Parts: sequence; structure tokens; C-alpha cells
Amino acid sequence: MVPLDQAPLADAAGKRVVGIGEATHGNKEFVQARTLIIQKLVRDHGFRTVALEADFGGAATANDYVMEGRGSARDAASVLGFDIYRTREMSNLIEWIHDHNAAADDADKVRLYGFDMQRYDRNKERLLRYLATVDPARVRPVEESLAALTDATRSEQDKEKLAAAATAAERLVAQMKDNRERYVSIGSEESFALAVHHAETIQRGAQLQTSGNDYASKRDAWMAENVGWIADMEAVQGRKKIIVGGHNGHIDKSGAAFAYEAMGRRLAKAYGEDYFTIGTDFGTSTFVSKDDDSGERKQFTVSHTTPLAKLFGDEPMGYVNLAQASTKPGNRRLLTSEVRMGNVGDGFRSVYSALSWAYTVKMVPAEAYDALVYVPKASPVTPL
Repeated sequence: MVPLDQAPLADAAGKRVVGIGEATHGNKEFVQARTLIIQKLVRDHGFRTVALEADFGGAATANDYVMEGRGSARDAASVLGFDIYRTREMSNLIEWIHDHNAAADDADKVRLYGFDMQRYDRNKERLLRYLATVDPARVRPVEESLAALTDATRSEQDKEKLAAAATAAERLVAQMKDNRERYVSIGSEESFALAVHHAETIQRGAQLQTSGNDYASKRDAWMAENVGWIADMEAVQGRKKIIVGGHNGHIDKSGAAFAYEAMGRRLAKAYGEDYFTIGTDFGTSTFVSKDDDSGERKQFTVSHTTPLAKLFGDEPMGYVNLAQASTKPGNRRLLTSEVRMGNVGDGFRSVYSALSWAYTVKMVPAEAYDALVYVPKASPVTPL
């Protein structure tokens, strides 16, 4: 074990994709841990792409700030699509990427992406802006066909209108691909690829809203595809290594948190040993989450006693490589056994605090992760 700020991360350095998980979305220390890991992978190991469990369109707007200085870090954190990112800690990460880029050559600038598809507004905005350049006559029809899809009405949209808009978005994607040669001649290969992905993100967002019980499984499958799309898009431009940040349940190689094949399990199949995962866990956690009873964002506190804690001593934020730790027989038995690890999504109820099974999940650490960060006492994020 080493303190996270002293971990060289040489174990992750040569991998194509490095996943960084968070046991809960609403903890300050897990965002800080992600920031430390990103900083070290960028500074010391040549990573130049960061993809978050955030809206693709919102992250594109945030990328305008980190690449070109448009707006502010606070604004960038606020447009990522989800309340979990509207925090001072997320703003600090974005500010650091911006400052790094301001001092870096073009080849060394870090690009920011989102791989989620649950929001519409900023994807529509950027799609329509692109069409206004390459095919102005299509702007009004496309705008009208997608009018039912808005972030503000996302939770209460009419199913028939959703289905019609999803079909319209699917048709638009096909039409754009049919016109690829003409669009690229007016713009560029990169702007075309990004615009099509905005359209596909809108299409999939609408399809999710009508998918019922398949919502979560489809989302993870599409998030995995989106990570692959980002990795391929960046590799063409010489940036072959990508950092992926999201909840532990989406990063975990074994998919222990879900009954379906989650994103991390799909990435493990796609990239094999080139996918390196860093999971997180806590002893006591006070976090900010949506109260599923009231709909408001509140603080909750949970605690669990994990045998994994003994690997980290008294460190406030320790890092352990599981393969190295497993050279000791006692550690190997622990890490290859089923244990409970902290697991809280963005939704909680006060009653769950007394039910450890409601905020932990059984998993085999060595099957799920390559490394772990442990925080004995995690504190809440600071909302903007």
C-alpha cells in the first residue's frame, strides 16, 4: 500500500483504457482521487483523453472550455448533464485540465468527452449548429422533428412523441451518413463524426426512455460502445490511451453490481489486459444523493466494515495494486474471496442506512479490479 498521491501508477501506464470508479457519486474524496490519478496519468504517462459518465453534448461544451477557454470551469461542471457533477471538486478537475492545456502544445492537450446518452439539449444544439453549416435546409425540419425531446421534460415525455422523435433521429443518422461525402467536403471528417454521434446520442436517449425494464442494460451496452467510439476517434489522431471515469458498477470488470452485462464487463472483453480498473471503497461515507422519497438532494451517512481495510493501514486515501498485494498468501485469499464493497448510485433513502445490503454489493475484488483506493472516512461533495 502507498498513499495515493505517491502512487507512481506505472501499473496502469501502458494500458489502452484505464477505468477509475467511485463507490458513491456524492463523495469529495472519490472525485479528488480521480483527479489525482488523472493528473499523474497525464503528466507522467502520456494519457490525453478523459471520458466521464456524463452527457456527450454537455461534455462537448465543457471541452470547449478546457481546449479553448470558452466559459468557466464552474459553467463546464454545470453543463455535464447530471447533478453529481455540479460540485466544486468537479470544477477543480476541469480547471486543472484547462490550465494544463493552456501551457501545453497542441499534441499534449487533454480532451474531455462524455459517454452517456440521457440528455438532449446540448446534443441538439450542436447538431443543429453543424447542419446550419453543411445543410441549412435541414435545420428547421430536424428541429421540429426533435422538438419533443428536452431535458426539462425528460421525466414526463409522452411515449408516442418519444417514439416518433426516436424514429426521426434514427432517420436523420441514416440521411447524414448517406450525405457523408458532401458534408465532409464542406466541413471535415472530425466534425462530421462528432455531429453523427450527437444525433445517435439523441436517438439512443429517446430509445432509452421507452425501453422499460431494459433501460439499465441498454444504457450500459451503449456506454461501452461510446467508450469504444471515443477511443477509436482519438486513436486516429494519435491519442491512443484513454481514462474512463464513472461509478464502480460501470467500471468493474466482473459486473457484480448488475444482473445484466455492464459496461466494465464489456470493456474487459473488448480490451482484455489492456483494460485496467481502479475501484474505490469506504469505511464510513457521508455523501450527497437524490432522496428517492422527496426528489431533493440530501446528505446521507452509511458505514460498513470491510476486511479490505487492513490492506491500507491508517492512510486517509491509500492505493493498492491487487496483483502485487496478492503475492502474500493471506492477501491472496482475501482478494480472491467474495466480500462486500460499498456501492451507492445517485438515488438513496434514509431507511437504507440501516440496511448494509442496500449500499454494498458482493464481489471478488481481484476479478473486479486491478487496483483499489480506500477512504476510511469519506465526506460529501461541495455543491456549486
